[in-house]
Amino acid sequence: MSERDAALAALPYAAYLGLRIDDSGALWLPFRADLVGNYHIGALHGGVVAAALECAALVWLRRETAAAPRTIDFTIDYLRPAVSRDLHLAVTPIRIGRAVATVRVEAWQTDPGRPVAAGHGNFGLGDR
Repeated sequence: MSERDAALAALPYAAYLGLRIDDSGALWLPFRADLVGNYHIGALHGGVVAAALECAALVWLRRETAAAPRTIDFTIDYLRPAVSRDLHLAVTPIRIGRAVATVRVEAWQTDPGRPVAAGHGNFGLGDR
């Protein structure tokens, strides 16, 4: 099993959502009709967007730190509707310490300059 597959396999919910990692390490969530929460405008459910953001952070941390991260807190800003398209995710480390990592995750669909949501979280990296 590749490092990329192992990082996804460690998070069953990421696999359930269908989160993917390409060869360059980019994360994305392929669109599926069952992920839609607002059928009037065809928007992804907010919980799906939130889960994708958090799972992206956890997968990235597992790959970069080789730790089994656990969420301490995670805040989401919804910026615009996530319509019926693939959701791309970019993780930016703010600080990676010995025991706690702080990261920011942005989600966009067609233009990275126009994110649909952003998340900011703290994650434990220790054994506890």
